[in-house]
Amino acid sequence: MRILTIGYSLPNQLVDNHTVLNAPSLTDYQAAFIDPEAFTGAVQQLVEGERPFNAQDGRPVVNGATTAAQVSAADQLLRRAEEAERLLEQGGTLFVVGRPNAVLPGVVGFEGFDRYSWLPAPKGGGWNPPHLRAGEGQTIRIADDQHPLSAVLREFRRHITYRAVLDPAVATAGREGHVIATGGANMPISAEFDVLAGHVVITPVFGSLTGTTRAKLAQDLVDAMTHVATGYRNEEPPSWTRTYALPGSEQIEAELEEAQEAESAAAARTTAVRERLGRLTDQRRLLWASGPAFDAAVREALALIGLEATDADQGLAVTEGEHTALVEVESSQDDVAEWPYVRLQRRLERRLLDEGEQLRGIIVANGRRGTSPPGRRSQYTDALRIACENYGYALVTADTLFSLVQRALGTDAEGGTPYEAAGRRLLHGHGLITTEQAMGETEEESDASIF
Repeated sequence: MRILTIGYSLPNQLVDNHTVLNAPSLTDYQAAFIDPEAFTGAVQQLVEGERPFNAQDGRPVVNGATTAAQVSAADQLLRRAEEAERLLEQGGTLFVVGRPNAVLPGVVGFEGFDRYSWLPAPKGGGWNPPHLRAGEGQTIRIADDQHPLSAVLREFRRHITYRAVLDPAVATAGREGHVIATGGANMPISAEFDVLAGHVVITPVFGSLTGTTRAKLAQDLVDAMTHVATGYRNEEPPSWTRTYALPGSEQIEAELEEAQEAESAAAARTTAVRERLGRLTDQRRLLWASGPAFDAAVREALALIGLEATDADQGLAVTEGEHTALVEVESSQDDVAEWPYVRLQRRLERRLLDEGEQLRGIIVANGRRGTSPPGRRSQYTDALRIACENYGYALVTADTLFSLVQRALGTDAEGGTPYEAAGRRLLHGHGLITTEQAMGETEEESDASIF
């Protein structure tokens, strides 16, 4: 089966690539792939004198009257409309790239010419708003996995955009449309219509591919058009067909059901394991994340080392027993400056004035977050460190907090208790707190109380 293309060339031995003005008759083919933008584009070039065109018989195409020596552009375009109608009446297939309609004035003898003048419309529909209107996007969602075009859309998803959307009512009984794919907000961007005795398939826009990728796309589109043109569909058979037994079919169907059940169980287990792994590896956000993701990671980490995390005074607070500390966090590509100290100081002063409570403070700093922790020269400025020392706030780096999380998780895995003592040391700490200090492993704290 040979295929005609107009406006989007497909390198394939079964495909004839032409323009609208020099193509053979559409009725010579069972299927065609047409970009309607090529209709107005070629005619505009002709009207403005940018490019010459010759008809199939070699005569020049002109924006004027047909004579023995020339062919009228209007006659060519009107003939395309007749050919498209005849093709569809014979059960042919037209794959048409979805574009918003556009009128091109200036065609002598065809003043109403537009991108879809040649294409018969489906019952109850058309190729103008609201049936087809402008839209732009790259989201491609397959609505019908069984349609021959779906596999093409899925494989070349990265190279596809859409420039028009169809009326969401396209699939109603009065429109006789079948949605193949949708874009943003589930607006139909690809659909098949029964038009006359044939099929019109609206497709999204395929990019300018080259080389083997273009050849692969060409073959896949040829296959899809062949399947539609020959009536092939990957439809699911009606359920009642299973009552018609074939030798060995019942046994194989039972094996299939068993295999599908095993597949579903394996998929469920994979999902559960992936979720468990995700919850665990999310702790690594302490080392690189910023913004809300880093805030959430700090909150989870403090809870793991025995500090109950809550919201208080427009920020994070942690509680252990009767003791409470307000927490400020900051993650930066550079050294963390004194801004978290300033925010913490304001919150503590507001709490003292409003509630009469003098609470403690903790700052978690993740400086140089884009660099692996061993390669970080520093993570905070001297101004931040000195401020924490002078005012008695604990300063802990994100990688130190991550080390405490590692030990707490390791203890839990061995069946012990979380490192709650580390959390208490952090809550009552002054100035920079290292991993060793939080764990009580320094000499000065080896025989001392954790307070």
